[in-house]
Amino acid sequence: MEEQDYDLVVLGGGTGGYTAAIRASQAGLRVALVEQEKVGGVCLHRGCIPTKALLEAAEVLARVRAAPRFGVRAEEAGLDFDRLHERKRQVVEALYQSLQRLLQKHRVEIVQGRGRLLSPRQVAVEGPGQRRLRARFVVLATGSRPRELPGLPFDGHRVLSSDHLLEMTTPPESIAIVGAGAVGLEFASFFLDIGVPVTIIELLPRLLPTEDEELGRGLERLLTARGATVLTSARLLTEKCRVLEDRVELTVEHDGGERTVQASHVLVAIGRRGNVEELGLEKTAVRLQDGFVRVDGQMQTDEPGVYAVGDLVGGPMLAHKAAAEGAIAAEAIAGGSPRPLDYSRVPRVVYTRPHAAAVGLTEEEARRNGRPVRAQRFSFRNNAMALLRDETDGAAKVVMDAETGDLLGIHLLGPQAGELVGEAALGLYLQASAWELGTSVHPHPSLSEALMDAAQLAARVSIYL
Repeated sequence: MEEQDYDLVVLGGGTGGYTAAIRASQAGLRVALVEQEKVGGVCLHRGCIPTKALLEAAEVLARVRAAPRFGVRAEEAGLDFDRLHERKRQVVEALYQSLQRLLQKHRVEIVQGRGRLLSPRQVAVEGPGQRRLRARFVVLATGSRPRELPGLPFDGHRVLSSDHLLEMTTPPESIAIVGAGAVGLEFASFFLDIGVPVTIIELLPRLLPTEDEELGRGLERLLTARGATVLTSARLLTEKCRVLEDRVELTVEHDGGERTVQASHVLVAIGRRGNVEELGLEKTAVRLQDGFVRVDGQMQTDEPGVYAVGDLVGGPMLAHKAAAEGAIAAEAIAGGSPRPLDYSRVPRVVYTRPHAAAVGLTEEEARRNGRPVRAQRFSFRNNAMALLRDETDGAAKVVMDAETGDLLGIHLLGPQAGELVGEAALGLYLQASAWELGTSVHPHPSLSEALMDAAQLAARVSIYL
């Protein structure tokens, strides 16, 4: 079989993979991108984008139902599930076509099939018309998949992953959600807005257990007020759970006893695992750590010339984090010396209603690190734009070093927090102080003033003191 030569072969066409491919091509390298399905990966086809299409629809529905409070007459608001899925497909297809044009513009060759390493410099592609590729460098970007619960495997019928939920043609009658991270809570918010009873089951003491405590506690209060049943510090006893033809019956250890949760379906959202199998890693010096590929600050694995990015290397499983890693890998491959990614400065957003968003250290993390901490919050109830929008739940919280004034973390629960956190991320990237963020003039009225006001309170230059 004839081999084709490239400077770089990328295995996996998700956000990290296509970013690495495009950036390497911009640097003058000849690049092949191997993808067994469609370029765009999980984020575009089974994650970020289709999920947010559902959440945007739920947001519109909630706003329409709230219209009378604004003096607007809106009758019989409801959800057309078929039209919602059609719009989801249209958005995904538009972005997919745009991405294909972008890859073509940058002369990235897309090779259809599943890639497997024969050696650190050889890739076999299994698919339509088997091929072998030879490259000076390889980037592994094969992504991740939902983790199953031992004893309660996915069946696509009653026990579902997020992939399964995105393909449902009718809403479930009720749903139990195991796991209170971003995926579980976003689906909880969506189903609550369309009238589906929701029970959330979380092993740890609060929702969003890796985020600032105020975010998790605040979101629990708001979801409960919308009708969710929330069970925290709750352990699912999978050996006692039953999957029946018309429902699931889950046994949960909670508050010192056992209780049964019944629902028509269960979503298991306990995280994701890297797609490390059948990559040919045994033909290289690539090593795994906790089930993910181990890399250095330049995204290079233990095998010189072989890099890895995105969900495959663990850490926050976020598309924008994968893109940043892809750019770092491409720059290193092209001979540069890119700065390693500071993961504490990667913003994190949960697109519930309202959003929860954060960047930097939580207050608890900062204190554990021995930093002298000052934390201040500003409620959206005192923000003019939030009042105008009738979305006053939540607050902006600033965590700063009490001695230097440097920003350590910013945490937002409230309207459009996913947009506001971009400013916060820039502040941390530029190593701004709370005083600088607080004295930067913000427009009035605007939601961003809540961030400014929280920073002013932390810097002690606020009119609210």
